[in-house]
Amino acid sequence: MTFSSFKRRIRFLFLLVILSLFFLPDSWSQVNTEKFRKYYTRDGFLYNLRSTFAVRGGNSEYGSMNFAGRIDHNGKKFDQFLVANFEYKSTSSKQISNNGFIHLRGMWNVRKRTNLEFFLQREYDRFVDLNSRSLGGTSIKYQLVDNINSDSTKSFFVNVSTGIMYEDEIYASEPENIQKNLMRSTNFISLDLVLKEKLNLNGIFYYQPAFNNLQDYRFASWLTIDFAIAKRLYFVFQIWTKYNSRPVNDKKPYDFSIENGIRFEFP
Repeated sequence: MTFSSFKRRIRFLFLLVILSLFFLPDSWSQVNTEKFRKYYTRDGFLYNLRSTFAVRGGNSEYGSMNFAGRIDHNGKKFDQFLVANFEYKSTSSKQISNNGFIHLRGMWNVRKRTNLEFFLQREYDRFVDLNSRSLGGTSIKYQLVDNINSDSTKSFFVNVSTGIMYEDEIYASEPENIQKNLMRSTNFISLDLVLKEKLNLNGIFYYQPAFNNLQDYRFASWLTIDFAIAKRLYFVFQIWTKYNSRPVNDKKPYDFSIENGIRFEFP
């Protein structure tokens, strides 16, 4: 067996395992998958795994668990990545967080600046009563703006994407669970601006209406700003919002988060 045929078999087994995970019974809200996109120049496989556990006892009791991992494969014309993240946090009296997702995406570079993409995803979020969301679809992504100056100190990118997906959702409810099956349009625009050692700005905006009812839609946005306030010292600001026009079980239609921090860059 040649090394190339061995790699092909590994890739086949890898996809088989992922597809089997996708069709597992329910145990798996909108995920910003665009932030997981990486741009590598080296062909082949890349791996990244991270897991943390924390326990606190005494006057305060707290436990948390997080797992994150990804596998990338870069080819000449076709790239794939698999990314997963699971998070659980609780105190002695209640859960604080319990969510997770796994996402598989294939990207075929059909023309310069243009990708035809395919994706599968499974997720859950107990805090919005989402037992599981399974979806699959295809989209076209086009790089509308690709601007890098001659000394690479400034860059500006704009990507747009449109596609179609089928999703199956199961929500926990009484006296019986709520199941929704929909065909949705999935669309996003992303902006990236980098001024070397001065500013990093990244924004992503999603819009996903149902084909049979345009009043049934989801909107989500993520904005991250990282700018220098002194040499090697940066202020970091991040905000995300999510809106679901058709929440279930009297849940609020929106969620948002605002985070601030500082980052110090060592030589």
